[in-house]
Amino acid sequence: MLPGVVLHLLASVAAWTFVQVNGLMVAGCGSDRSCDFVLTDAAVNGVQPALIVVWAITTALAIARPLAWGRSPWPVLGAGIGVSAVLTVAAYMVLRAGAGVF
Repeated sequence: MLPGVVLHLLASVAAWTFVQVNGLMVAGCGSDRSCDFVLTDAAVNGVQPALIVVWAITTALAIARPLAWGRSPWPVLGAGIGVSAVLTVAAYMVLRAGAGVF
């Protein structure tokens, strides 16, 4: 279980870093390309707390599931990684829309 929790944490850190680095898309904003900074700020600053919450809930359930019910924690960890991936893709798409790249 611990390797899965650590893997999920590392994947969340990588996802957050990916969105932060892609936040540089706003560097081209100006008269040629208008940006919606509300969207870009929400995407860049909102993904980290969301990933932390998903990781914390997934970790708590992964620890509680074997102790309370005697079941494997891996499905919970897999679901957490999946939800984190969906959040990262959504943040990236909102960032692209806000940066006017679409």
